[in-house]
Amino acid sequence: MKQRISRKKDCMEDIKQLTEKIIDEYKMFWYEMMEKDKNEIFESCNKIKFYSCVSEYFEWEENIDKKYVEALKNIIHPLGALWQYYLDHEYIRASTWDDIDGLLSCFADRLPEGIMPDSIEE
Repeated sequence: MKQRISRKKDCMEDIKQLTEKIIDEYKMFWYEMMEKDKNEIFESCNKIKFYSCVSEYFEWEENIDKKYVEALKNIIHPLGALWQYYLDHEYIRASTWDDIDGLLSCFADRLPEGIMPDSIEE
């Protein structure tokens, strides 16, 4: 029983750390955008929307799948990695939280077998 509780606590800490990393990355992105001229900002509107939606998802979603956390927690710039994945896969959408769940699921599923840990029981 202690192992289950401990693993769940570790997972919650991973979610918290990932969320903080994503929020920090979003803030840096936002400040960089604000230094650009209006034409550059206009040309970046899709990226701005993407970063806003994904960071909002991680900030407010209460039930983030553990496999998403495992797939992103060791990436230095998770928003940047997700943005690149989004650009590389034109069928993926990221306008709603359901879309973002789909994006994260595809992103996590791309990892080779064996990288994802065993599922954590709650």
